[in-house]
Amino acid sequence: MATEGLHENETLASLRSEADSLKGRLEEERAKLHDVELHQVAERVEALGQFVMKTRRTLKGHGNKVLCMDWCKDKRRIVSSSQVRKCVGAIRSQ
Repeated sequence: MATEGLHENETLASLRSEADSLKGRLEEERAKLHDVELHQVAERVEALGQFVMKTRRTLKGHGNKVLCMDWCKDKRRIVSSSQVRKCVGAIRSQ
């Protein structure tokens, strides 16, 4: 480790320099991956146009906001949870 055989002040200084070098390496790696700005990519994306969302089924059984929803392992049902710590097996696929 970087702190073996060093005094407290030397240890702190060596750890700070090691942290700075790691931060520098991290910034270099980020710079390699950061090849284009988000707004430049967003300008090239085609507009979706207008679309209409229809309610197919309504989740019932929750008294408040639904926080999380996910498919069961069998991929036939959805399980949801709400702020009141209630889980509901909500919808079965057909």
